Amino acid sequence: MYSSVELKQKQELAEKLKLTHREKLYIKSLTDKCNGIGAKWMWSNLRDMLSVFNPTLVLAADIHDCDYELGGTEEDREIADNAFLSNALKLANHKYGWYNPLRYRVRKQAFKFYSLLRVFGKFAFKYRNK
Repeated sequence: MYSSVELKQKQELAEKLKLTHREKLYIKSLTDKCNGIGAKWMWSNLRDMLSVFNPTLVLAADIHDCDYELGGTEEDREIADNAFLSNALKLANHKYGWYNPLRYRVRKQAFKFYSLLRVFGKFAFKYRNK
């Protein structure tokens, strides 16, 4: 869970970059479920480590947590995963200039996490009939 100051900073950056699904960062019942990178069922130490080593992608993961908490259909899960990738790439490009090799490392990580989401995300997504 984030402090009100941390959440405000996340909201401001999400607005500045026009991240997909950023409006969900204003719903407290959703943001209370944000846990950085990794599923709730993962060891908290592993989630913490993933977040520490991939700080640029944490905001994309937080928005993705909100999407997964809202749940829905398999189509909604695909939309959420695609939004994660789009947001992660925007964050990487914002943080690092085109000339900085870290930009491409973060983008590569984003694609790895996206691939993992597509395979294993079904275990964390809250499926609901519409």
